[in-house]
Amino acid sequence: MSRANVFFGLVARILATPAIAFALGIGIPGLAAYGLLQHNAERETQEKAVMLSATLDAVQRYAEVDVAAALSKDPDASHIATASHAIRKVMEGIEKSGKTLPYRFRIVSNDPTNSINKADPYESKLVTAFSADPKLKQVQGEYVGKDGRYQVIAKPITANSGRCLSCHSSAKTAPAARVKHFPGKGGYGWKKGQVVGATVLYVPADGAYYQAAAIFRTVLRMVAVLCLCCIALMFWQANRCIARPINRMLRTSQAIRRGEWGARYHVRFPDEIGALANSFQDTTLWLREQVAKEEKLRSLFQQFIPASVAAKTLGKDSDEVMMGTSHSCSVMIINIRNFKLLMQHLPPEQTVTTLNEFFAEVNKVILEHKGIVSKYLGDTVMAFFGVMIDDPSHALNAVKAAMAMPRALQDLYVRLDEKHGWELGVGIGISTGEPIIGHFGSSEHMEFTVLGDVVVHAHQLEKITKSAPEEDTIVISEATYRLVMSDVHVFDLGEKPAGDGVMVQAYAVQGLRSEIRKSMAA
Repeated sequence: MSRANVFFGLVARILATPAIAFALGIGIPGLAAYGLLQHNAERETQEKAVMLSATLDAVQRYAEVDVAAALSKDPDASHIATASHAIRKVMEGIEKSGKTLPYRFRIVSNDPTNSINKADPYESKLVTAFSADPKLKQVQGEYVGKDGRYQVIAKPITANSGRCLSCHSSAKTAPAARVKHFPGKGGYGWKKGQVVGATVLYVPADGAYYQAAAIFRTVLRMVAVLCLCCIALMFWQANRCIARPINRMLRTSQAIRRGEWGARYHVRFPDEIGALANSFQDTTLWLREQVAKEEKLRSLFQQFIPASVAAKTLGKDSDEVMMGTSHSCSVMIINIRNFKLLMQHLPPEQTVTTLNEFFAEVNKVILEHKGIVSKYLGDTVMAFFGVMIDDPSHALNAVKAAMAMPRALQDLYVRLDEKHGWELGVGIGISTGEPIIGHFGSSEHMEFTVLGDVVVHAHQLEKITKSAPEEDTIVISEATYRLVMSDVHVFDLGEKPAGDGVMVQAYAVQGLRSEIRKSMAA
């Protein structure tokens, strides 16, 4: 993964939650603000409509009271003394002046005298509603037409005055000037108290809504610019204080993983990342010391226990290692013949050197045959076969290891014989059984060994070898012989005294049957 991807991924994860919270914090109030602006636009339009309606009502009252009183003496002029005529003339005057009215006012009827007062489908519903409910004095609401959205205030027109009834009761009773001016058949048959039409005031609302939306868009753009600036600042700060320090820590850890223990992270800012880096480097130094100690301990451990056994043991939990077991294995006891010659005639340092050379060869042979050396007891070596490593042929491997000892020690024998005239040899006792296997001792010193009769028998068999005339003698127990009888040729020694009145069945190893057959065939 590239560093850029690492940076953007890290920053995205860090800023994701604040960005969502910020978006919600801006979005929800923004929607509320938009709703308030729209509501204010609606209220503004309604207030304007109410104000204009009140103005038109005043004009209407003036036309119906003052102007009508002045013209009441002229019957032929009665058709111009109506409110609709007065308002229409006012509107026509404004339109002729070239100005656009901020509203539209109509006096409508389902059966008008003047065709321009014919109600459209929406207005017809208003008139019908007023006719159906005489108590309904006003309808106020929103109307959406083909040319836009309007706030509407509608009021009923009721035929109450005698002047209205005199003109609209029938064509026969109506003034001649009115009939001549409006020759149509509509606008007659009115009765007192009847709702005959409605005044409808249309106040355009789109302008107010558009203005509210424009204000919201302006504020939104300003907030968006501020948000982008904040996000850019956050990205820069996150890169400076988080991403770049973490990338440097990553490079430092990769260098340490490559074995460059001297790699250091240089803290530039005394912040949390710097404290983490210092802790990381202190932990790295501590781990380096622990690894060095463990490697030294492993090296020291493998000086006493075979590498395969050590690896298997070090890979276990401490409780599992300390837990004792019991299974079939073979125990070998090796003793140096004429060891007293070394002690009596060699200086201590040469004695130690000679013994270590002897032990090195013995240990090498044992390891080659899947065994482990348990301990060195002066001139005696104790070894196990089939203890830590699962080996069904542990008895045969023990016998083969014993037979390989003289060949491995031949050079040492020859040098000591030529230099001092000593004839050294080994006596080897091998026994097989199921002892208790485990680590024994205290917390200060532990020893891996086996406990049981099989160890005693191996010592007893080693003692029996001292009565044999040969320098190198291998004696095995009956249990061992049963496991190797098809592969090993032995001489039955019978029951031999092993000290303390104990008699032990012993077998002296003569060689492998395969090798004996080859020599006889030759």
